Amino acid sequence: MINFRPIDLHAARMPWMAGLLPCLYVPIAALDSSAIETYVGKIRAQLSPRSNCKALLVEAHKPVKPDNRLSIWSLPAAANLHYPRQVWVHVDYSGYRRAYIRGFPNADLTDFVIDHVMNRRVARLKGFKYLRVIPVSKAVNSSHGGLSERWAVEYHSSPKMVKLNKASQAVVQYADLSDIVKMINMEGGGSLMEIVNEAQKLVDLPDAK
Repeated sequence: MINFRPIDLHAARMPWMAGLLPCLYVPIAALDSSAIETYVGKIRAQLSPRSNCKALLVEAHKPVKPDNRLSIWSLPAAANLHYPRQVWVHVDYSGYRRAYIRGFPNADLTDFVIDHVMNRRVARLKGFKYLRVIPVSKAVNSSHGGLSERWAVEYHSSPKMVKLNKASQAVVQYADLSDIVKMINMEGGGSLMEIVNEAQKLVDLPDAK
């Protein structure tokens, strides 16, 4: 019998309301290492030799089986979403590129930067201490910064969201569609929102209106 990765039901409300199926519930932030071990995977190694527990190599729990009706699963890059080994770092840890190379010593990162899927300032506002880091092409990285991240920081700095985030019982956060776009290194010629709108087709069921 296969035991699939548990789902944080408090955190699942966001992707559920966005219309994402459970196979697209991708953890990108965690409250602490205990939350990682419960909802992400088994911590297998420390990747920050001089800073205990600041960078972690995680062997991911088996995710929900992909729904092959979704176009996204036909893309090779979709394997990045639930990659079996992942690097998670403390929100304040600066050596995350070196940590990623320790976790994946054979990875060719020539044309890539290592980036947090969730913006660190947003993570701090939401109370998350650990974030997943991934290789992102330089073009995709530049397209996901700037305005959208400033908007997110302003939004979660508002009194209403400070109160809601403080009261939240979620111990992980799952990726939204813009995060998924970033994780599959999806590029486009338009704005970030145009790319995200195009990506919506990848995660909708064929008969979705």
